[in-house]
Amino acid sequence: MLKQSMAALMVATASLVGAAGAAEAQTIKVLVLQEDWDTTSLRRNNRIQRAVLNTWQQTLNAPAYQGMLKRYGIGGMDVYDETGLGLDFYGPDRSRRSDEELIRFAEQVRNPTIDIVVLYTLYAKAVKDPYTHVSKLLMSMSYRALDVKSKRYFGGDNIDIDRDGIPLIGCATALKNVGPDEHCVKEFVSTYGERLARDAGNALSLRLAALIGQTYGGGAGGGAYDPDDNSKIGDADGYQPEGSGGYASTAPKKVHGCPNIPTTFIVTYEGFSQKQMTFVENNMSQWRCALDLDAVGQSFANATYEYKTKANIGQTMRNIRLMLELTGVTAEVKNQSQNEIVVRAFGLRNN
Repeated sequence: MLKQSMAALMVATASLVGAAGAAEAQTIKVLVLQEDWDTTSLRRNNRIQRAVLNTWQQTLNAPAYQGMLKRYGIGGMDVYDETGLGLDFYGPDRSRRSDEELIRFAEQVRNPTIDIVVLYTLYAKAVKDPYTHVSKLLMSMSYRALDVKSKRYFGGDNIDIDRDGIPLIGCATALKNVGPDEHCVKEFVSTYGERLARDAGNALSLRLAALIGQTYGGGAGGGAYDPDDNSKIGDADGYQPEGSGGYASTAPKKVHGCPNIPTTFIVTYEGFSQKQMTFVENNMSQWRCALDLDAVGQSFANATYEYKTKANIGQTMRNIRLMLELTGVTAEVKNQSQNEIVVRAFGLRNN
């Protein structure tokens, strides 16, 4: 009887381990499609679009947040190629396709059955500055993810590379009597399109894992935070404010080890709760090189600050990333321009 009981226990344990391994290895089958129904967008199947599509697929296949995906019980994304899936029944050269056509195509794929379809649209054009006549690239991307079976919306965004435009340089622009080279222009545009696809792919992979993963609610951001916990105030260099360790003080702060010229950064936080912003304000005002912090625009989920500091842009962004770890908020920190930093919280339900 004892041997039989031990054998049964071992079998049960093995089945549990196997089930746990299967849960950890759960993957999401994804298909990325270029949506170019808008005639002002870039047409699919050109050199730039192929580079962007490849980056989308590569990023979803191996996102930068792979470790965080595993916290939700997701082993990764299985990304499939549109041409390969539709080779037997669909014209690969079709363009200017509507939403209805793209969604119907994803439904008709049977082997394998697709879980999520990602639709993205890429916009790009060159404009001349009215004063300097310098040609600048304006580029943006809109995307969304849908459950192929239920048509449930799983997230999306509209992002741009730079609101003021990126100056075209080198052979991608006209210099003296030499006009822009077509090859250089396409390479220049492709580079920035790939950057947008990489940002979007990483953000979307995390959103999908948080919504689909079996361990939802476990907290992928490092646990709850307490805005009244003064021990969490500090900066990336390990500095802690002198005295009682409290929040912002009216006494002047020492700025040892801050040799840089004072700079005022415009720092915008998007998608943060008011409780989280309270912690942000208290934390930023206590960073070692901080000189002043003023709120210049606030709403329910967004806030913009003028942050004067003797820290450089790299130190400031490192401090922001460290602070995000303390708050447990998963967000993207982006240097929008020379003195503008945008911190965008990912749209996760437990963020």
